[in-house]
Amino acid sequence: MPFLQTDRGRFFFNEFGSSGPILYLLHGLTAKNQDWGGVPDILAKMGFHIFTFDMKGHGQSDKPEDGYFPEDHARDIDACVRALGHTGIHVIGHSTGGRNALFFSVLFPKDVLSLVIIDQTLTADPEGWKKYQERFAKYPAPFANEEALEKYIKKISEGDVRKFDYFKGQFSPGADGRWDWNFSTTAIIKTQKLGREKDIFELLAQVKCPAFFIKGGDSAYVPPEDFERIKKALEGRVAVVEKAGHAVFRDNSEGFLKALIPFLKTPNKNSLATDTHR
Repeated sequence: MPFLQTDRGRFFFNEFGSSGPILYLLHGLTAKNQDWGGVPDILAKMGFHIFTFDMKGHGQSDKPEDGYFPEDHARDIDACVRALGHTGIHVIGHSTGGRNALFFSVLFPKDVLSLVIIDQTLTADPEGWKKYQERFAKYPAPFANEEALEKYIKKISEGDVRKFDYFKGQFSPGADGRWDWNFSTTAIIKTQKLGREKDIFELLAQVKCPAFFIKGGDSAYVPPEDFERIKKALEGRVAVVEKAGHAVFRDNSEGFLKALIPFLKTPNKNSLATDTHR
């Protein structure tokens, strides 16, 4: 199994391709590295060397009780960089992964060649963690078997196939045949609580590498006024992907890649301006 032992714990990862510019893909809260779907394969075929990781507390990575400040997640990324012997990477983070990538870029600027943040709010939400606590309490987990899990998810996904696949992907079978969360609910709550204590817009000005922000056109996760603040801070280096919600790369993979690839392949990334992709 592809595990990486570091001085900050053990992390599960996958690798796509064997040469080219190194690109880290960082998933969001309650997700895992496989949630990027076919995007890593496509990027690898385009000449990039891709690494996806399970965030601490998620998937098959370690799930300690503590270590969930944004700075902790940034140091976890740095530990993976050092363990893999990489000297410069392009880092792309979705949602909470985008926040982790932003902190990583600020704390370890020499490691980062470029930064892409996907549909991540930078505003404070001190009480937001309570929504996750309430959500976890509603699920009758663990489920006795896969059939019981699917019956429950069909009910809450209301016929939306993408929601069904996403929700089911948050569960895995145990040795006893029961299906339970494949992340630590404690880790989720702490990551959300500690990560949303305060606004972090000021961090954008501290990023030394070229940075780019991608928003889902149908996503309400980043309010218009916040998007304008981000756009101004990044001097227009933003893109909107239409027909896509918060999970931009899953909802409209083609539009997402049309927005992403020019940024990754443009030598002078600072010259890129706002664009809309369908």
